[in-house]
Amino acid sequence: MPANTPTIEELFKAGAHFGHSKTRSDARSHRFVYTYRNKISIINLEKTREMIEAALKYVEQKAKDGGVFLFVGTKLQAKEKVKETADKLSMPYIIERWPGGLLTNYEIISKTIRKMIKNETDLAESKLDYLKKKEKVKLDKDLKKMNMVFGGLKGLEKKPDVLIVVDAKEETNAIAEARKLNIKVIAIADTNANPKEIDFPIVANDDSKATITLILDLISETIKNNYKPKVVEVKTEPGDKKAPTSETVGAPTKSVGEAKPAAKKSESKTKKEKK
Repeated sequence: MPANTPTIEELFKAGAHFGHSKTRSDARSHRFVYTYRNKISIINLEKTREMIEAALKYVEQKAKDGGVFLFVGTKLQAKEKVKETADKLSMPYIIERWPGGLLTNYEIISKTIRKMIKNETDLAESKLDYLKKKEKVKLDKDLKKMNMVFGGLKGLEKKPDVLIVVDAKEETNAIAEARKLNIKVIAIADTNANPKEIDFPIVANDDSKATITLILDLISETIKNNYKPKVVEVKTEPGDKKAPTSETVGAPTKSVGEAKPAAKKSESKTKKEKK
């Protein structure tokens, strides 16, 4: 069991047990419902806890493999927390609307994102001063619109390994694309969603900010504590005398200042030896 698995009491305090009304619930989520009160589904938190545990085990595994996690949450209750979580982990996110084809037509979408980044850089560095004022204003407006959708994807250099979704019912397009490409999905799914379409469903109240925060914090902590950047082998050309090397993608590098104290110690030792 992951060390950070929540207790039943913590889930209860967050309001994770409140589902949708019986008439709005998906029949395939019935096995996760403990009972109905005033025609409202009461989610079985024992099962929710088990699902969180299974999801965190998979997150831990993918984090150790240096996987890329794409956070998706476009509903009002989720936007702020999704962005905050992804930013802390330097992971991509979507909080406005799912751009159709992001996964299934990734090459085209990634070109659009690269073009947006280039135009932003050129505009900031005054490389587009040759444009007329009207053209600049239009470009600026277009970039703002694009940033609304693609702003959280600027660091996405390849297809994600895992989708972390808030509200499976709301993000059906994202889940459908991920399923086509066999990209694993971890999703907070209320009783109105079909948990069978999700690799790691977490049946819980996805309208509760407290529940969203609790679950995303657990995922964030697991990624942070276990993340190991991928090491990519750098191939050398035939006839190159240099030995093959490897590069660590995304690994934190030591600042120059951190190496200086060691150098000073070695200098002082040599001075004493000379004396």
